[in-house]
Amino acid sequence: MNTRKCPSCGGEMEFFISNKCLICPFCDTHIDVDIKDDDNTALLDEKMFDFLWQLDSLKKFEKVVESIDSMRYCLNNLKSADSITDYIRTALITDTDVASEGINQERIDKVMPKIASLIEPNEHIIVYGDDGIFSRGKEFFVITDKRSIFVNGKKINAVQHNEVSVIRMNPNGGYPRWLLNNRGEFAITGVGTKYRLQGAIAALICLYSWDARKEKIKLM
Repeated sequence: MNTRKCPSCGGEMEFFISNKCLICPFCDTHIDVDIKDDDNTALLDEKMFDFLWQLDSLKKFEKVVESIDSMRYCLNNLKSADSITDYIRTALITDTDVASEGINQERIDKVMPKIASLIEPNEHIIVYGDDGIFSRGKEFFVITDKRSIFVNGKKINAVQHNEVSVIRMNPNGGYPRWLLNNRGEFAITGVGTKYRLQGAIAALICLYSWDARKEKIKLM
């Protein structure tokens, strides 16, 4: 999908499935868009994805739609890993449950002993998300420019971006979860209610995978 410029202020407009419209985040201009309810491509690049999901059934969940909308905005408007990284750092890290290099750095420093052996010297942490309910630093994920790391207590799982060939939206009780390679241990959760951040992370991983493999990612 080509970037749409706002006719009122010239800003880049975002597309929302839930409203079937383009919305300018700068001046709130709305433009209705005619799309089919059974359009499983979700206006994403068909060269990058093999669409296996049933988008119509996913649209029943408001928070799932919010996450998918964010994923689409990042892929269609921001388009590069560097731009999405900047967007995450400047717009989506809003409290101490989330961190990046130089932002809430103390959160990253506390968990580094658990994951340091998995990270190479030239690797950069893009986002840390803590999903622990009762205690921090025990259940979290770390997304770097090379891999995704998932920690649940003493269990640590990691997958390199160039190994990701499947991304599945797997709602849990109506709340979105992105499963890398369709595996529960590689689940990107909403970190509380940060569903736009979640969608941006999914988009970032898609780009890293595509850049490394140049093969279609199965979107389920």
